[in-house]
Amino acid sequence: MCIDGTPASPYLAKWSCTVQAAPPPQTAVARTAAWATATMHHWGLGNLADDVSLIVTEFISSAWTHGSPPVEVTLLLQESVLTIEVSDAGAALAVFAGSRPLGAAGRGLAAAVDIAQQIGIDGGAWGTRVWAQLHFQWLPA
Repeated sequence: MCIDGTPASPYLAKWSCTVQAAPPPQTAVARTAAWATATMHHWGLGNLADDVSLIVTEFISSAWTHGSPPVEVTLLLQESVLTIEVSDAGAALAVFAGSRPLGAAGRGLAAAVDIAQQIGIDGGAWGTRVWAQLHFQWLPA
């Protein structure tokens, strides 16, 4: 279930989506990334859509692989900062170990680190939250 709404200050807009254990993780990841991309266009930030899609996809994939459902994705819009948060119920913190030389895994998080101006991981008994911030300037209409 996804919700698009206006939260309390300092945020201009908030979008969140909770992904349960079904449908299959690949379908849920693709669908949620598409919704996040559509939200970027709806908010007038189409220029960030590809970066947001990559970060959302990587963070959700990591949460499905290493965490526990449900997985919640939240986009928080401020005047010149977009925060992308992905949280899950798993108590283990995500660890960036880098890509494996011959493997397909581990490259997306490195790309997210390169794209975002800030990135972080929080966790505890309640679960794990991975977040990234993209700084931007509004383009003239």
